[in-house]
Amino acid sequence: MKKLLASLLAVTMLVGCGGGSGSSSTSGSSSGSGSSSSGTAAAPAATAETMQTEAQGGKVEGEAATEQIPQVVKVINSASTDASPYAFNTPSRSSTKEPLYATLFWIQPGHFLEDAQPWIGKSITQVDDYTYDIELFDYVTDSKGNAITAEDVLWSYEYSYRNQELLQYGTDVEYFKIIDDYHMQMKVTKTIPGVIEHLMRAAAITIVDKDWYEGASDEERQMNPATTGRYMVEKNVSGSEIVLVANDDYWQKDETLLPDVAKANVKRIVLKVITEDSMRAIGLENKEVDISSITAANLHRFYDIDSKTPKDGYNVFTGLTGAPGLISCWINMDPNSGRPFSSNVNLRKAALYAISTEDFMLASGNTFSTATLTKASTSRLSDGYLPEWDEDSYDYFNYDTAKAKEFLHEAGYKDGECEIIVLMSISLFNDSQQAVVIAGLEEAGFKVNLLAVDQALFLNYRFESDQWDMIFDYKGSGDNAVTGWDTLYNPVGYSNGSVCFTHDDKLVELLEAAVKDASDDNVRAFNAYLTDNAIQKGLYTIMTLVVAQDGILDMYISNQGVAPQACTYSKDFKSAVGAKN
Repeated sequence: MKKLLASLLAVTMLVGCGGGSGSSSTSGSSSGSGSSSSGTAAAPAATAETMQTEAQGGKVEGEAATEQIPQVVKVINSASTDASPYAFNTPSRSSTKEPLYATLFWIQPGHFLEDAQPWIGKSITQVDDYTYDIELFDYVTDSKGNAITAEDVLWSYEYSYRNQELLQYGTDVEYFKIIDDYHMQMKVTKTIPGVIEHLMRAAAITIVDKDWYEGASDEERQMNPATTGRYMVEKNVSGSEIVLVANDDYWQKDETLLPDVAKANVKRIVLKVITEDSMRAIGLENKEVDISSITAANLHRFYDIDSKTPKDGYNVFTGLTGAPGLISCWINMDPNSGRPFSSNVNLRKAALYAISTEDFMLASGNTFSTATLTKASTSRLSDGYLPEWDEDSYDYFNYDTAKAKEFLHEAGYKDGECEIIVLMSISLFNDSQQAVVIAGLEEAGFKVNLLAVDQALFLNYRFESDQWDMIFDYKGSGDNAVTGWDTLYNPVGYSNGSVCFTHDDKLVELLEAAVKDASDDNVRAFNAYLTDNAIQKGLYTIMTLVVAQDGILDMYISNQGVAPQACTYSKDFKSAVGAKN
């Protein structure tokens, strides 16, 4: 471990000099676990009981405003300001999707079809276990006056799937057909809880007018899109900010028929780009922004951790905002990529044993109170996670440099002979985390080429098997283990096998068995296959941390985080410096 940390220090200096604009953290990776002589870390202890999973905070006392407030400033931590309907899923996309683009229905995280709130869809009726009739409102228009009919809805779903966003449309839908202009029918292929709910309200679904989209230029789509949500784009300054403005002539005039997330409690939402976590914290302290996510490293500046209360002047939300996501490492399994891992299981095992899950998590700025490690290919917080995986005797690629070297040599390589490409997003993983990965792999004998890119480029590269050997990414783990795996490994949803290009009949067979019957035996078998073949290493799940000024009395938490349009504001709310009040 001492040798690893010495290497880590050197690599951190290198990454810091050339690592780009990723956010930095004050926490290092000196977890202190493991043997100083062998570089072998003990299995990470179970930590779910120490991580807060129930939502807390987000509310402060005060008299609420009864009229629309003029403006609020929210931070986005990606330099991408693409607000077009089918933009890649960057942090800016997460903040613009719900205000700009409606879904058929709105369903809060963790809720089911009976709680669905109408939006473009007026009603949904279950015909049998697999079939649903959907009625649309017959007066839906976008912000440019184009009528939205069943043809547009079907086209939007199919385009979202072709755009590699709504992958579940390929894996979970037998058919989606038009009955008439305002009636449709969907038949799904499975009855797992959450399947139909996801298809009705997923962030990956964007409904727009087909003719407008096909006739619009790329510039119009980004700068002046035809929106079906409650807001429009007023201004888009590339790499700096996006300003959304409420549509005063929104098609749905009856407020009682709107979902909670489609409120317009604020006239303008300014989405300001601040990529550095420390600068986001400073922006909050200097009253330059009203709402921002932060990392655990800066939580103490706004929150008394012992008493679990916000400090004066702030409102703090902590907890999960939906189904638990999972940060993982995947191995490129494409046999046609020409890359070294796909045909060499020992080489894959060497790489996964070389990664310290604990160090990687701590380097993110999180702690065991804000994150929980996993010992499986699903989050410890997902239904279906088996208690046996947390037993000390269960070896889930527990960080072990000596074992990594052993597998490297068994794979037929000497130290320094195997060069691999590691793909990471600088929007998701900071310099310290990149350094942990490089140091661990180099200590095990790999020669590492780190490809650390911005989120937009990352989202392109992740589908190209000739670009990387290992990828670190954040994926929704699903309400249960099986739904998450089905999204990641069902080949129907991918043009090249799966999330990591698997072309494996046995893997698909085990997945189909688990989808049909999510018994412990089937869940165990699928996870064991991923592990035995060193395809994926699950790492950790983190909680959401959001800070707002205390003029925001109640933070509304949606599938995409805090939704400013639906928050409750104080009657004397005053936005950040420079705002148009």
